[in-house]
Amino acid sequence: MRQQLLEKHRLTKQHTQDYRRCLALNRNAAGFSPEMKELLYTLVCNRAEGAHLYDIDGNEYIDLTMGFGSILFGHNHRPLRKAIEEQLTKSWSVGPISPLAGKLAREISSATGAERVAFFNSGTEAVMVALRIAKATTKKKNIVFFKGAYHGTFDCFLSLKTDPVTHFAKEMVPGVTQSILNESYLLEYGSDESLEFIKKHKDDIAAVITEPVQSRNPGFQPRKYLHELRNITAENNIALIFDEVITGFRIGLGGAQDFFDVRADIVTYGKVIGGGLPIGIVAGKTQFLDATDGGYWQYGDNSIPSVKATFVAGTFCHHPLAMAASLKTLEILSRHDGKLLTDLNDATNAFCARLNCFFSSNGYQLSISHFASLFRFNTPGKLHLLYYQLLLNGVYVWEGRNCFLSSAHTPGILVMLEEKIQQSCQQMEEAGILTAKGVSIPYHQKENV
Repeated sequence: MRQQLLEKHRLTKQHTQDYRRCLALNRNAAGFSPEMKELLYTLVCNRAEGAHLYDIDGNEYIDLTMGFGSILFGHNHRPLRKAIEEQLTKSWSVGPISPLAGKLAREISSATGAERVAFFNSGTEAVMVALRIAKATTKKKNIVFFKGAYHGTFDCFLSLKTDPVTHFAKEMVPGVTQSILNESYLLEYGSDESLEFIKKHKDDIAAVITEPVQSRNPGFQPRKYLHELRNITAENNIALIFDEVITGFRIGLGGAQDFFDVRADIVTYGKVIGGGLPIGIVAGKTQFLDATDGGYWQYGDNSIPSVKATFVAGTFCHHPLAMAASLKTLEILSRHDGKLLTDLNDATNAFCARLNCFFSSNGYQLSISHFASLFRFNTPGKLHLLYYQLLLNGVYVWEGRNCFLSSAHTPGILVMLEEKIQQSCQQMEEAGILTAKGVSIPYHQKENV
């Protein structure tokens, strides 16, 4: 496998080496080990269309990364491209506010039930602002987040360890100091103990932030827990923040809030709604969003901002191209009562069920878990080599391993994708990497077992 990949990606690997000294790219060193060093590079692609990518070596791939989940309709989707091109003929400048910003805020409010909407540049920025306005509104300083969650790259979330006594997150990444983590409680998601801890420390907890369905564990969908969490936070002046950067506009127009029938105080969005362009959104209740601008007032009377605002800003927060792409995305998603999302999520469910049946019937210690059009392979031990085998067979999964289907993954492409996954498993079994029923059996002998 190794030699075949190196031959297949000769130009990608050369490109990576040629620019390593000047291009500081963490993805090209993610998960470094001496054993895997020669296969440690990020695929370099110069073209994408529909469900496919094309690298600089001329190879074609079925894409399961789909812009880290931001590409829901397929690459180079013509209606989106047309909307962006039309806006380019008018303006892509910032300074004055684009007339599209107000329209988009109203459409998002209508789709999600949020009372107010604010725009930023990324999911990380949206999460940062959500925490700031939660602290400003509740007048408290500490936050709760959960093990296994991903909330972007803000310092106060960059830990996987917790102090067993205080439950504060512990310093583990160079440059992220303990002082900033001393305002971050790190708890077990879905546990009764976490609910009791929040009750006990209610007086210093400003916000609880969660991915309702964690992108790294999409099979865990704790409906009852989320309802209990909502009740506890509502009773104790704690902001409940749903990080829906991944789940938002994917499970449905109303996102995980509608799916679980839980209304958060603040919700962050990104990825899908931007149509592939950078965007972050903070939406939610007036009580909290007023902290961004002082609240509602109007011309021609004595009304004034009624809330002391915190500080938010950003050069590209209302970029006209992002606004245009988001409006077109929402327009497409809203057609036929959201049928596109329903069909895509049904297709993903059926796809994952078929593969889990294949894994089980062959005795493979592999499985797939999913939520909406997000899915992950569960690959214990050396079975992570599946991703390299898939790459060799023309299927691209990025190093974070979250996979996504799009509406461009047609039934025909899904059949081809399943065949490639099955082929990869069989090749790994022949190589003695993948075992049947926990016993290493050469694939050519399997029919006799």
